[in-house]
Amino acid sequence: MPADPHDDLSHLLEEERALILSGGWAGLRALAPRKERCLRSLEADPERLGPLAAGLARNQALLRAALDGLRDATRRRAALASARRGLVTYTASGTRAELPTAPPRFERKA
Repeated sequence: MPADPHDDLSHLLEEERALILSGGWAGLRALAPRKERCLRSLEADPERLGPLAAGLARNQALLRAALDGLRDATRRRAALASARRGLVTYTASGTRAELPTAPPRFERKA
């Protein structure tokens, strides 16, 4: 008896969720072909598609949150790098003035 694509996709969505939550991004790439095969073989049974749609939406929200976190981290790193280069301000006459920052100095005491 062939495997039920609805059940296969349900298990696959749980596996995908676990990978997203654990940060197993390489594993997600391996799941993609299996997920595509399952989606192609689904039958349009509204009673069985509802839970699958909920699982897909949940995983999509998790992926969106992960991407948002990466974007925020990238912006934060850029802001920190900019602050290390110095402060950009303008004089009373409107010309740009850059105030360099001194590198941090550590004092070691015995």
